[in-house]
Amino acid sequence: MSPADTSQRKSDAFRAVLRIRDFRYLWAAAGVDNVGRWMEAVVMGLLVLELTDSPFQVALLFVFRWAPMLLLALLSGMLADRANRWLLMVVIRTSIWAVIGILTILVATAGIQPWHLFLGSLLLGLLYVLEFPSRRSFIYELVGGRRIVGAMSLETITVTIGRFLGPFLGGFIVQYAEEIIRYDGYKSAFALLAILYGLAWLLTLLVKSRIPARSSGAFNFWATAATGIRYAWSNRIIRSVLGFTMIMNALAFSVESLFPVVARDHLGVGEGLTGLLIASQSIGTFVAAIGIGFFSGSSYHGRIFCVGLFIQLVSLVLFAFSPWYPLSFILLLCAGIGSAGFGTMQSTIIMIAATPEVRGVSLGVLGHCIGVSAAGAVVVGQLAEHVDANLAVGMSTGLGLFLLVTLLPLSPLVRRPITPPDELDANDEGTSSARPAAT
Repeated sequence: MSPADTSQRKSDAFRAVLRIRDFRYLWAAAGVDNVGRWMEAVVMGLLVLELTDSPFQVALLFVFRWAPMLLLALLSGMLADRANRWLLMVVIRTSIWAVIGILTILVATAGIQPWHLFLGSLLLGLLYVLEFPSRRSFIYELVGGRRIVGAMSLETITVTIGRFLGPFLGGFIVQYAEEIIRYDGYKSAFALLAILYGLAWLLTLLVKSRIPARSSGAFNFWATAATGIRYAWSNRIIRSVLGFTMIMNALAFSVESLFPVVARDHLGVGEGLTGLLIASQSIGTFVAAIGIGFFSGSSYHGRIFCVGLFIQLVSLVLFAFSPWYPLSFILLLCAGIGSAGFGTMQSTIIMIAATPEVRGVSLGVLGHCIGVSAAGAVVVGQLAEHVDANLAVGMSTGLGLFLLVTLLPLSPLVRRPITPPDELDANDEGTSSARPAAT
């Protein structure tokens, strides 16, 4: 195959997915939602820092956001297997809009208190965990297994755009809105959030597909939970993804809660440059996600996943000890490159490896592993109360890098391709790694 043919085939992976009308609406809704989600995280973090001047309370905001993922992810996965996923997404979007609307009113009337932000963060986290497996299962049903890598690469691109525009807009508006439009920065930021979440609700409402649930009838929660956990544990591929996800979220993703503190206290910059610094990860993620989409025909998803883990952790360790803003910006950009491989393949591998009947539950188990970031944020936030925030970041990510290097040789993710369960090799039951794909 010539280079031109290869390039055409890779581009077709994106076009094939974007031809699906309902995926386009879901993709657009995700793009708007991600701008709002990342903007909201920065704006609320800056506001808590201004109100309390406490690194721990800034980290606590992160804890409230991700605690529902730790506690309820499996239940949301079961719901994804049994509910009308479109209706569930519409209800969730409506609820998110309502929460942001209430916070906007409190900010506009100068009645906002830290506990309002903690409660709002908890509710938004709860709604996100309910949406997480439903949305991804819905996408899989729309596009199918052969196009899922292209679809998830596009999803990663929207997350990336959101991670850039959201923090950048949040920091810029908070610092400069009063100078430009003569209106308070926090009031302006929350008003824009209400508009963004309203648009995401409308785009979701326009989706026409009503894919039936995979499971029906009465079920025993604990029996279903046990089945899902046993399945995930017995599948070596899924087990490896879950293990590395726990390491990353407990020791790497959790430190993002301290980025506003590091920017202010270690790098000495204001809200605008803080937002830009946090947004820098998305530049690397955007470029890497496009490249991953071009390699959507590969079955070696685990290699991309593991390389992404390594790049992200090394970059974050170096970022923790960087004394200069430009270098810190570049290092977070490199962390974003790694994040693309990790983030894109995390859900993709599980969706490919799991059988349809337990796909939602398996994603729910993944959600629990993601949720350990809440526990990690408690530890790193408390640590930052006693040592410099950047040192707390370095200690946490350094431990994560050590664990990754130690455990990676034991994982099958690098050695074998990822293929659906119906292609399992009879001699390797219990894994989703099958015979090498034909070349």
